[in-house]
Formats: sequence, C-alpha cells, structure tokens
Amino acid sequence: MEKERIYGINCDVKNCVYNKDGCECTAGKIDVCCTCSNPNCCDETECKTFKARGC
Repeated sequence: MEKERIYGINCDVKNCVYNKDGCECTAGKIDVCCTCSNPNCCDETECKTFKARGC
C-alpha cells in the first residue's frame, strides 16, 4: 500500500528522503515557513518537512 502523498509538488532537493526522481515531493504533508525576519519579505522560504537521506 502506497503512503498518502500530495501530488503535484515539485522539488529539486535530491538528498531528501521524500524526493522522487529528482523533481517530485512524495511527502504526505509539507510544512513551509518564511526564513526572513522582515514581515514584508516573502522571497525566502524553507521546507520544514526536509529529511536527509541516510540519516
């Protein structure tokens, strides 16, 4: 049985356990946050769901 996942999420972080074929996220849930302390800044984000392969 395949785990639940969200289809259509593109990601190029190849060393993440949720990355499939170098371009697709297979996580069932993703958490993304802003890494900028300025409330008007929206250009810097981080995927909190990231989990390195082999750890």
